[in-house]
Amino acid sequence: MTSNYIDITGLHLQSLADIVVELEDGFKTIYGTDVNVDPNSPDGQMINLFAQAKIDILDLISSVYGSFSPTSAIGTALDQRCAINGVTRQAATHTTVAVIVETDQIVALRGLSEGDGNYFTVADDAGNLFYLTTSASTGVGNTTMNFTAAEAGAIEVSPNSIQTISTITYGVLSVDNAGGALVAGIGEETDADLRLRRAFSVANPSSGYRIGLEGALLALDGVADAKVYENYTDTTDADGIPPHSIWCVTDGGTAAEIAEQIYLRRNAGCGMTGAETENVTELSGALFPIKYSEADHVDLYIDLTVTSLLSTHAIDDDFIKQAVFDAISYGINETADYSAICSAVKLADPYAVITDGGVSEKNSDFHPYLAPDTIDQVWDVSLAKITVTVV
Repeated sequence: MTSNYIDITGLHLQSLADIVVELEDGFKTIYGTDVNVDPNSPDGQMINLFAQAKIDILDLISSVYGSFSPTSAIGTALDQRCAINGVTRQAATHTTVAVIVETDQIVALRGLSEGDGNYFTVADDAGNLFYLTTSASTGVGNTTMNFTAAEAGAIEVSPNSIQTISTITYGVLSVDNAGGALVAGIGEETDADLRLRRAFSVANPSSGYRIGLEGALLALDGVADAKVYENYTDTTDADGIPPHSIWCVTDGGTAAEIAEQIYLRRNAGCGMTGAETENVTELSGALFPIKYSEADHVDLYIDLTVTSLLSTHAIDDDFIKQAVFDAISYGINETADYSAICSAVKLADPYAVITDGGVSEKNSDFHPYLAPDTIDQVWDVSLAKITVTVV
């Protein structure tokens, strides 16, 4: 049997060491056993070149083989595998912010609504560009207008950070944002999150309707997370769910699509609860009310006191903040675990030592972990809510 093969247990490939030994044996067969194949010899270096070329090809074969499974595929290959289950990667969204535009005359400004690329543009202190969302004319004085970030993703906006006019326009004197983002953009769904959502989505045809409904909601475009809670008892439970009822909680998505999936998949006679009501039109034309809730986003504050293991190594507090923000995200009813946050810090900077801190809902009285007050809540993390103190 060849050294590289596929059998019922999977793909088997040679290691680099195995390839080197195989080539050395081949050279000795050709040139004799006294040929010098030491790594620093000409023949040894040639063997290493051949071995590296072969291992590169085998690595590519391993990557292609792994891409056939959604549990190991990455990037566009993962997108293709998930598409088989009707699941698509959640795209990044754009941050929007209200900006005060000061003018000394009536000025017509072009926005994204024109679609021609000639947009009135401003920038923040970090150089992020923001386009006027909708074309409009100003009055004389201050006019508040909505702007959309040029780049999609989690672009943070602090008050009074957008003060640069990128598109110099006659009559426009200054720009400024009095507050933060109206809508905070989010980054493109990661491979790990997409794999998890696809895994839930394949529960759609399952015999357990609750898991099937949860999977169907997770598969909807724009839904970042979903939970379906059930009370099968004869009394209202501790979470306020009425007897023999379900409570569907979603983070994102459109009301019509969410209601349609609940209507199609809930058991007959099963009650529903939730703050949102969306009517589904039945074949008879009658309207059937569907109840569910949108996830309640609650601010989570993170406090870190950090010092360095080495006197020669300086801690970059902004770098630590960004590392935590990139690594930490929460789903519905997930507990904020400070130890996981500390792990993210150590992964970003191995010389960083966390000496104090915790997580808090009120930016005071920090704890080592914090569970949501109600099961429909999801912790909301932003750079502005992460404090890093270097000592």
